[in-house]
Order: sequence, then structure tokens, then C-alpha cells
Amino acid sequence: MKSSKEWFNYLLLALISFGCFFLEYLSIGIVFMIFGNLGVFEICIHLILTSVLWIISIALIIMFSKKYHNYPEQFNDNNPIKGKDWLITLLCLLGCKVITFIDWNSLKIVGEFQIKNLVYFAMQYSYYICEIGLMCLIIVYGQKAFETLIRKSSVVPFGGVVLALTWGAVHFFSRGIDIWNGLSCMIVSILSGIMYLRLKKNLGYSYIFIALGYLL
Repeated sequence: MKSSKEWFNYLLLALISFGCFFLEYLSIGIVFMIFGNLGVFEICIHLILTSVLWIISIALIIMFSKKYHNYPEQFNDNNPIKGKDWLITLLCLLGCKVITFIDWNSLKIVGEFQIKNLVYFAMQYSYYICEIGLMCLIIVYGQKAFETLIRKSSVVPFGGVVLALTWGAVHFFSRGIDIWNGLSCMIVSILSGIMYLRLKKNLGYSYIFIALGYLL
């Protein structure tokens, strides 16, 4: 484990990942300056532009982290995911689905499809797919920061807590003041952090399960 002096570098990477969400406002500004309107077509352009900005951001953050911190590390096959871990992961996934069902009265993907045309739906889900990528980075670097600080691995989902206090907390205000939206996103954040740990910090598996929990 690296010196605890490194912990802030990882926390900063988590916060930078969170800050990348606000590139969405840059995208909105660019689209509005070009078109002077935000109809469905313009919103689709905004979603594409935001997705591109997020993909570039994710790539740059990972490249920087790999170069200067050699992290995230390659998945360790010597630490297999056990049956109990899969069970807890599935229970967390179920918890995420309960929350999205409360929000949509159906699966989220069904609810989204019912209120959007096909192109709008596809662009929206491209946006979501990139959003999950940034969420995963916040969890990964948030967990690493606090494990570096305490100088040991931990079963506490610190990464999920960091996600809850950043991405999750913002949702209290993303639709005006909406207590349930913020609270539900914070719960999903914690559950996502637990899934990351139970999946032995395998970023690929974690991305898939967090995406299923949030997007399905």
C-alpha cells in the first residue's frame, strides 16, 4: 500500500471525475449558441457532444492515473469472486432496481422508451453509458483514496460514499429541490460502491452491474 501522503492524489482524481459532469453545461452553451434553441433535435446534439466530452475526459483521467500512479491495477485472478460476493452483488442490483421502479413505475429503460422517440432514446442512453463511466471512476478513486489513507484494504464502500456525496447529492437540486431524487441517487451510489468491492474491484464487472442497476 502506498504512503498515506498519496491519498489526496486519488481523492483529487475522484473529484476531477465528478467535475467532468459539469462539462454538460459547456455542451448546452455550445448548442444554444449555434442553434439558439433547445428542441428535441438540439437536445440530441447536446447529448452527443456531452458523451464525446465525457469519453475524452475518462480516457485522459485513466491515462494520467496509469502513467503517474500505475492505477487502476489489472484485475487479480488470484482473488476470485466467491458465491457470497455474487449473492450480495445481486441483492445490491435488486435494491437499485427497486429504486428505479419507484421512480418510473416500470423498468427505467421501458419508461424512457415510452416518452422518447427512437433517436432521442438512443442518444439518451449513449449519454447514460458515459455517465456510468464517470460514476465508476469516482468509486474507484474514492475507494483507493481512503484505503491509502488508512493504509489497508477495507470492506467499507468509501468509493460509494464519495459518489453519494458528489454525484448523488447534486441530484437533490438537479430538478429544482427534489428530496427523493437526491436520496435515491445517494442510495444507488452506496449500493454501487458495495458492488465494486464485492466484485473484487474488477472494473469491467463493476461497470456492467452498476449500469444494469442504473439503466435497465
